[in-house]
Amino acid sequence: MMSQEKQRYVDILSNSGFKAVFGDQDNKPVLIDFLNAVLPEGRRVKDLTYATTEIEGLTQSNKSVKLDLRCEDEDGSSFIIEMQRYDQANFFQRCVSYSSKVYDMKTSKGDDSYNIPPVYLIGILAVDCFDRSDTLWKEWFISDYTFREKLTGEVVCDTISLIFVELKRFDKRLEDCRSIIDKWCYALKYMSKLDSLPTGLRKSVFQRLFQAAEIAQFSPEKREKYEHDMITERDEINIRRTAEQKARAEGRAEGRAEGRKEGLFEVAKSLLASGMSVCDVCRHTGLSEAEIEELLR
Repeated sequence: MMSQEKQRYVDILSNSGFKAVFGDQDNKPVLIDFLNAVLPEGRRVKDLTYATTEIEGLTQSNKSVKLDLRCEDEDGSSFIIEMQRYDQANFFQRCVSYSSKVYDMKTSKGDDSYNIPPVYLIGILAVDCFDRSDTLWKEWFISDYTFREKLTGEVVCDTISLIFVELKRFDKRLEDCRSIIDKWCYALKYMSKLDSLPTGLRKSVFQRLFQAAEIAQFSPEKREKYEHDMITERDEINIRRTAEQKARAEGRAEGRAEGRKEGLFEVAKSLLASGMSVCDVCRHTGLSEAEIEELLR
């Protein structure tokens, strides 16, 4: 394991690390490897074109939302890749909203055939977003939600799928990782703490991943941007933690729920002051647009 000062590989669970690896078009083969590992059986990505991450008119006030990453396969299928590092209210509903909007965008004006290519949202979760107390989930860290008939489980056709890679629950040792999914979970969760590619991951797919994530191999321009993004992200994390600590202290005196809400307001004020958009502040804090707009008055 490496100390943070001598970190060899990016933390892909951070926004800056995620962008440096999956958001870099030079690493497209790595993203294709990842998608092919988590997509349903029989579904393979052939090639990818990176698409704009800003989606207009997604919110109730018709404002745009910026996704973490969006791309398309050559057959028109769309992929949204989102990194979720913090708790967020109504997270699942937001994912439904994002993917539905992208699906709707695929309809051409005047085309009534509705032969729409599918949309897949893949969420990489560093927090627990679902109740997985059932023993069914003990050894399974990928969840897949789509339109199915309740009685038979029939899927008439591929439309919208929400796939979540739940890394918070993943606690296997590398020697216990048998499937490609287990190995991807291990690599994504622990890569930033490793000083070399482990023997158990010495396959071409993971060699590409670790090579793409090695900080020393970044170009000077990419290294500068990555380090700038890291500083910005650390500042946001410190603001959030400070506000949460304040909320906990206030919560003991004023009630836990009210104290946490006040803490989120403090986080929102700080993020707005740093120049972050209203939509992105909503995503970071889970507050509604109306609550954020009230803070601006």
